[in-house]
Amino acid sequence: MTELEVLLRAHRLFTTAVLPSAPLTAGHVQMPAVDGGSRALDAYRARRQAAVLAQRTAAQTDSALGGVLSGAQQDHARALSLTRQVLDEARRDTGGAADSPVAQREAIRRAAARLRTQHGHVVTARRRAALRLAILRALRYRVLQRFRQSGGAPLAPGDTRAAVAVRAALSRLGRPYVWGATGPDRFDCSGLVQWAYRQAGVQIDRTTYDQIDDGIAVPRSQVRPGDLVFPHSGHVQMAIGNGMVVEAPYTGANVRVSPLGDNVVIRRPLA
Repeated sequence: MTELEVLLRAHRLFTTAVLPSAPLTAGHVQMPAVDGGSRALDAYRARRQAAVLAQRTAAQTDSALGGVLSGAQQDHARALSLTRQVLDEARRDTGGAADSPVAQREAIRRAAARLRTQHGHVVTARRRAALRLAILRALRYRVLQRFRQSGGAPLAPGDTRAAVAVRAALSRLGRPYVWGATGPDRFDCSGLVQWAYRQAGVQIDRTTYDQIDDGIAVPRSQVRPGDLVFPHSGHVQMAIGNGMVVEAPYTGANVRVSPLGDNVVIRRPLA
């Protein structure tokens, strides 16, 4: 495969059109008039307050989602422009006949530099896409959490230590993974869950190999927010409900929300 073919292949990753996102706005709550005594009026006021709160929450979610989609479109356009620039530069670089060893080495150097640059653009775009996916998963979790709290299966009570640990871990979304780091702005996998539980006043062991013996074993069917999830002995995640976990995954990635795996070991810290 020639240099131009490689550069063109990278550029075509971003040539697919991205659909424009329409503004997301929550509709106004329309409440019917009410007649009757004070009890009916109190019930009406409670319903109205709940509806207004739901509308405000939906508007906040719509705004956050719109920001993510807008940012994704900007990332896509930026990557498209940058990869096109590298491709155009290669097309212009005819260089004439490389009729000497010095000219040949220079032509190879320029081609290698372009390939490295194009690779960097693709890697950066993928990293930014992964970060935006993590934000979308976090938004999904929060929406489902509010839904379940309003009528579905209950999540962990908001004042439990496990719930405090979950909120602490989610507050670190987007922070980089660094092996051996324990927070508050950089984490490895076990460092994140240890730090999160420390915010709730609970001390758990430092390493994954020790944490896998913390607390009590829990079957997957009974997983709760705050439980420690081990897809294998060298990695730990924290369950956050709705079939999702928060984790510091690996070098080069950031703290993110991910789906709960099927073949996992689960331990519940004695909080």
